[in-house]
Amino acid sequence: MTRHVLLLNSDKPEVLRALTRRSDVRVRVLTRERYVSFHEGLETAVVENFEDLTQVGTAAYELAASGPVDHVVAATEKSIVAASLIRSLLGVPGLSFDQALWTSHKRAMKDRLRTAGLPTADFSQVATVADIPSAAERIGWPVVVKPVFGSGSRSTHRLSSSRNFAVKLRSGALDDLAARGVPVLVEEQLRVLDEYHCDGLVHGGEIVSAAVSRYFDPPLDAPGNLQGSHLVASGSTASQRILELHRKVVRALRLRDGITHLEVFATPDGHVIGEVTTRPAGLGVPRMWEHAFGLNLWEGFLGAVLGEGGGIFNRPHPGRLLAWTHLPDRFGLAEEVTETPGVFEVLSPAENGSPNIEVHFTASDASIADEVNTALHSLADAKAP
Repeated sequence: MTRHVLLLNSDKPEVLRALTRRSDVRVRVLTRERYVSFHEGLETAVVENFEDLTQVGTAAYELAASGPVDHVVAATEKSIVAASLIRSLLGVPGLSFDQALWTSHKRAMKDRLRTAGLPTADFSQVATVADIPSAAERIGWPVVVKPVFGSGSRSTHRLSSSRNFAVKLRSGALDDLAARGVPVLVEEQLRVLDEYHCDGLVHGGEIVSAAVSRYFDPPLDAPGNLQGSHLVASGSTASQRILELHRKVVRALRLRDGITHLEVFATPDGHVIGEVTTRPAGLGVPRMWEHAFGLNLWEGFLGAVLGEGGGIFNRPHPGRLLAWTHLPDRFGLAEEVTETPGVFEVLSPAENGSPNIEVHFTASDASIADEVNTALHSLADAKAP
């Protein structure tokens, strides 16, 4: 029997590969104009952006006119709410509209987490960039500001004081935030000792696989947005505490089937939840999971949201810690980093889907992983023009 999937996607080849491996699946795609050619050979409908829910509804009806829809899959963070609206319009099971807001609208997310008694930074939502100082005065400077809808650290800024805000506003540094055209979340700026991410798969309301990783640098501090992370030993205190937070987050979201990407800050006062979303982690995380656990996160994600079930179990890499990092694509660098002890795979930009080189390596513990990561970035710096 054919399963009919309506996919909301931009430029994620992983989800297309995983879907096309399923011979019983027919895929129709909702995307933006610039990505139509990326989905060549598939029936597509186009929207200007996934935040325009009127366009999304019209496009969904257009695609539904050509046949039934059994599943709606959101491959990107920006499309999570749009996908939930389509499910409601077409009567398709899956993540509800409220659940989608809890995992993509940053104020709704923190409201939900706070209601469940989970630790987050203090926060306030304001209508415009001009309203930031009033919220910051209530919360206390310094603050972090970001759009309520957004992925990664795009349009995210630290502001140390009202004077610093005025300087950045005049210089145009906050123009990207203002241009988003959505409310702004103003958050207490925490003293971050380390930043972690916890990725997990959920089937039938049960977490069947989860692992904690530590960023080498918090994403907001990563030089040139060259991020990287390493897995954390499952028996460590940090891992156990974050896995427990993850369990409570899954319960608070009422998530039955899907994937989670949870970000957690280690602070002097304990672990604090940053954000959570229900799409696979990006950059080198899925490949690291594949090396460590023999599990393709995109396959696991689709298995969950398509209701395929099946047990998934962590298979720790014996005696070694796995890690990844991104480096700028500079002439001769890929060949040079392969000689670094511990490096076992180097992916070109074409292979990893980013503008950077992706390096995977092993280390005996976290301190050695930090040293290898530093050495790799030093090699990249030496290749700078």
